[in-house]
Amino acid sequence: MTTKKEDVVKALYKMVDFKPTEAQTPILDSKKRYILVAGGEQAGKSMIASKYLLSRVFETETPGLYWLVAADYERTRAEYEYLVDDFEKLGVLKKASKRVDPGTIELVDGTKIQTKSAKDPRTLAMRAPNGIIGCEASQLDLETFHRLLGRYAPRKAWMFLGGTFEGSLGWYPQMFQTWQYGEDDSQSYSLPSYTNKHLYPGGENDEQIIKLQRMTSDDFFKERIQGIPSPPQGLVFPEFRPDTHVQEVDYIPGEPVHIWMDPGYAGAYAVCAVQIINDKVIVFDEIYEQNLIIEEIIDIAMQRNWWSDVQFGVIDV
Repeated sequence: MTTKKEDVVKALYKMVDFKPTEAQTPILDSKKRYILVAGGEQAGKSMIASKYLLSRVFETETPGLYWLVAADYERTRAEYEYLVDDFEKLGVLKKASKRVDPGTIELVDGTKIQTKSAKDPRTLAMRAPNGIIGCEASQLDLETFHRLLGRYAPRKAWMFLGGTFEGSLGWYPQMFQTWQYGEDDSQSYSLPSYTNKHLYPGGENDEQIIKLQRMTSDDFFKERIQGIPSPPQGLVFPEFRPDTHVQEVDYIPGEPVHIWMDPGYAGAYAVCAVQIINDKVIVFDEIYEQNLIIEEIIDIAMQRNWWSDVQFGVIDV
């Protein structure tokens, strides 16, 4: 038995000539507040992101505000153009800017969809939105992700992130793994390239997919085609989560500072400045230099404002 909302969404999709594939349906039907889609190349990530926003844009009783956010404005173009086309078909489009840098779509009820660029963080500090679409979200940096978390909190907004893995290290693949089990109010999904039957009518057994698998490495095929991360084995702290363990922290004057050093005699030299506050290890600064000798690293460290509080040190030799 379907609910009234499901009936409305199905009607909207029919009016814009969209029929979800078997792989897209569980993503679009998800009731989670935070959704991350790891898509293979040409899997239709922009299409499904735009249709997810379409399914939720009429939920608010008053005119809503929604953001399309990417590393730069150009990466919001596909979702933006899909939405303009859909709203035109529905007859609810009031106006839409030709440009996307920035771009605004306004509906007849006053609802707005705006493009945002991580290169211009000031635009992320404006009125809080009702929903956020992360376009090519794997190319956003962690700082931008944290900014978005702060912006959608006031309205209990939702967030939909879509992107292709750019490697299996970093916040995006780690969030994928953390959200994979659907705990709390988050869920991640893989959307392989071969689920796009328009490009690969044979699906997983399509001739072109089989050829790609033969010609590429296992890691490439998993990440770029199947939408599955392939992280290195033997991580020292496999439980590390960027959303939990990475944030802006400050040096606390007067508290003891530990310096953790990896000399890297062959090239790079790394020094982490650490304070232990309430039994929490806080890494608040880092020196990372290449092709410098120890005396030069010492000179750099002694110029830091925390140098006078250094009381402990450990070195990896």
